[in-house]
Amino acid sequence: MNPFKYGQVVAKDDFCPRPKLEKELKEYISSGQNVLLLGERRIGKTSLIFEILRTLKTYKVLYIDTLEIKTIEDFCRRIINSIVSLEKKSGILEKILKTLSDLRPSMTLDPFTGTPTFSIDASVKLKPDYIEGLMDLIFHESKTKKLVIVFDEFQDILNLKEASEALAVLRGKIQFHSQIPYIFAGSIRNKLDEIFNHPDSPFFKSAITINIDPLNPDLFKKFIIKKFHTGKRNITEKVFIKIFEIAGDIPGDIQQLCGAIWEITSYNKNIDEGIIPEALQVVFSRELKGYESYLNLLTSQQLRCLVGLANLGGKSLFSSVFMNFTGIQQPSSVKKTLNRLIKIKVVYKYNNEYKFVNPFFKSWLIFKNF
Repeated sequence: MNPFKYGQVVAKDDFCPRPKLEKELKEYISSGQNVLLLGERRIGKTSLIFEILRTLKTYKVLYIDTLEIKTIEDFCRRIINSIVSLEKKSGILEKILKTLSDLRPSMTLDPFTGTPTFSIDASVKLKPDYIEGLMDLIFHESKTKKLVIVFDEFQDILNLKEASEALAVLRGKIQFHSQIPYIFAGSIRNKLDEIFNHPDSPFFKSAITINIDPLNPDLFKKFIIKKFHTGKRNITEKVFIKIFEIAGDIPGDIQQLCGAIWEITSYNKNIDEGIIPEALQVVFSRELKGYESYLNLLTSQQLRCLVGLANLGGKSLFSSVFMNFTGIQQPSSVKKTLNRLIKIKVVYKYNNEYKFVNPFFKSWLIFKNF
């Protein structure tokens, strides 16, 4: 069985330890300190949180995924369903129905799992102040159990038309939840700075920031070697270097490429660099429709910019070298193109470097020689 897991939360033997980070975050949780976890996409933020809380057995986690929220209704529904997932007793369901009675909520049961799911009458327009009642429900739950509240991809709360009001309501309640540690995780630094570091924001200096860096290479190599050894496969140092280079040091992407290598090798196989192109072809074949979808969104100038980014890297995109390579003549045009590529989520900016959201799309562009 393929031992490499990606695209999901991992735990126990599938989680590569981060001793220093784990110790630091455990201490903050135990002291009730609110924390902002900041790191690149697929760096392992969510897995880190859940692995720590798995070992802190006295705590229960209330996990709220705010990725791509667009409306207050969506935000409230996600909070509600997280509360329901935490506590399925009829008492909390009745409290939710009572709290939201004027919104005409309805509850359905998943026919396979029996899990209740709430929906809100679409004709009713929610306002940010409805968040208050939900936060009171969370506080009520904290009286009978030790809770850790996780808002994942929290920067997307800025997508809300009423973002300022929603943040103010949230902060107004959270500041009195001194016994509940809140963890805010996210990947878009400039948006999180706007929330946590701008003096006019209700969340200004409301959480300690922990930066999630790439895994320690030596530690991660030992982890990967151990996985390969379960199938009596041996991997060379040069292959490691190439895998990390292609996947950009992102754990999820590294494991995806390792998973492809596993599939095309056999027991007692000594794996060298020659396997990389074949493994990439496995990845490309599975993701081709996604790559084609990207291409359909791009203008010729945007594609040239992406090809330049793939071949030259993402640090000097306003240089004459980059503009000559892409045929884009003005820095302002490069900037406009990059902003569009960020908006359609093909690239992102992190620490003043532009990177591909999917590093294998970058490899595919180079392979196809666009």
